[in-house]
Amino acid sequence: MTRLRLLLLATLTVVTALVAMVPAVAQPGGNPIPGSGGVFELAWTGDISPPVGEPRGDDYGTSELALAGQPDAVALPGDLVYECGSPAAFTSPVGYHGSWGRLRGISYFPALGNHDVCEPGPGAPSWRAYFADQLANLPCTQQTPPCRPDLGYYDRDLDVNSDGRPDWYILVLASDCELFNGSAGDPQTASCADGSPQHEWLKAAMGRRHGGATSGQKCSMAIWHHERWGTTTFGDDRSTHQFILTLNHFHNDVILSGHAHALARLGAMTWDGHLAAEGNGQRQITAGVGGRSRLPFRVNPAREGTRFRSNTNYGIGWLQLRTSTHPAGYQVGTWTHEFRLVGTDGTGATVDQATAGCWP
Repeated sequence: MTRLRLLLLATLTVVTALVAMVPAVAQPGGNPIPGSGGVFELAWTGDISPPVGEPRGDDYGTSELALAGQPDAVALPGDLVYECGSPAAFTSPVGYHGSWGRLRGISYFPALGNHDVCEPGPGAPSWRAYFADQLANLPCTQQTPPCRPDLGYYDRDLDVNSDGRPDWYILVLASDCELFNGSAGDPQTASCADGSPQHEWLKAAMGRRHGGATSGQKCSMAIWHHERWGTTTFGDDRSTHQFILTLNHFHNDVILSGHAHALARLGAMTWDGHLAAEGNGQRQITAGVGGRSRLPFRVNPAREGTRFRSNTNYGIGWLQLRTSTHPAGYQVGTWTHEFRLVGTDGTGATVDQATAGCWP
């Protein structure tokens, strides 16, 4: 072997070793989403952009509130466009793209609403195309049973402390439940029934994350469009009952919803819709005034468990998530929530602050 060949072989060996030491480039969805400074800031709202060409509510104003807060991520509990999801509804500079589209790069948690899925094709083709980067390469698609981000149900981990370890666990579920333009049994949307692929995935996913009594991630949040317990625009909706049963079994903490064109927060609830004992239960929070419209209260008086409700202005929800390690080794944490309203001067008024610990 010549000296030149030996030199080339040695160089190739060193380069190969160096390449092996370089971390792989993270694919979208491949790693937990990092927070900043030990707190994860999440902005969220639903029911956002009016039809292009119609008088606008204030989707631009609510997006300005979110941008001003510099969140780590955005959650969108459905009905992002009206009246029907289409390429133009999502991409128009005077529609969604010109308001909340400015936050698309960190919109890691889009959910499907009934107005997003009203075009032909499985799931919502325009919704899926618009959020293609956010929904790409999610690890849950490789699990058994798999998630289906193309149909609106998937999960992601957060890394609140930016230490490379997952702590908070976020699920997005599809709550149209085989309803399409008001017709039941349409396979374009995922079923929510017991034994359906979506529900089987939910059970397996929560079981993997929660672990046993002394392991796993104890802080979790679910996001979907239709409220289970209505206290403003609509009444209770049993279509997501199986979600509630499974999430309650695994001690989920928070549910973010839209659909009702108002703001609302319930106290910790039992699976059957009553106030839970201290230290137990899930808390449902609704923000459906992202810009489309505000509607009068149709549920009067407010249902049991209502801690706050308002339809006076457009606004967003804001969550601060924290985490720590229990002496036994599993992840615990706290959350703080507030509503931020669009002000006449372009600033946001903060109302209804609440803080709670995770349900272990």
